[in-house]
Amino acid sequence: MKKSFLYAAVSAAGLLSFGFVNGQKHAPKSATKFIDKSNMDLSVKPGDNFYLYANGNWLKQNPVPGIKTRWGTFDVLRQTSSERIKSLAEEAAANPSKNSIAQRVGDFYSSAMDSAAIEKLGYEPIKAQLQEVAAITNKSDLLQEMISLRSKGISGGLFGFYVGQDDKDVNTYIPQLSQGGTALPDRDYYLKNNQRSKAIRQAYLSYMSDMFELTGI
Repeated sequence: MKKSFLYAAVSAAGLLSFGFVNGQKHAPKSATKFIDKSNMDLSVKPGDNFYLYANGNWLKQNPVPGIKTRWGTFDVLRQTSSERIKSLAEEAAANPSKNSIAQRVGDFYSSAMDSAAIEKLGYEPIKAQLQEVAAITNKSDLLQEMISLRSKGISGGLFGFYVGQDDKDVNTYIPQLSQGGTALPDRDYYLKNNQRSKAIRQAYLSYMSDMFELTGI
């Protein structure tokens, strides 16, 4: 119930946030820029490098942040949307008596931010799931656990599955099956031997050790 409500609340908050930019309503369509030439590098000939011609100045003005592996306009949009949703959740938590929806959103957000209560619970909320994992003895059990976790929206390990547009027919939506993962974003994180990748793997090992220790293993 809580999960369903959270999805609805986040969706509503996201839709609401798109209607405003910096606290102001969107400008009329006639005033909207569909192509912002300030992002283009007109010193580059489009026939030589169209990508830099179309995006050169934006790339110069928006270097990839140190904590990111990629950065583009969709990443900016995602971050902006997350910040707006966070503001709406904080407002709901600060004004729980506004209405019943604000109260539920505020209560849910406050419970997630209550680190003291979360620390006190320890791993108790996931104890049943860990016991299910510990009981796996064969391939059939493993497959059933993967299916169970995915059906509950808990995990998407090893494979991805969703419904999306058919690449061969954009008017049709079909089931999509894709490669999943384990924990780190992609294979390069496990195989590259540059200093940054090594530091990430070492931090990952420390994190995993801490997680096992916290669950009493």
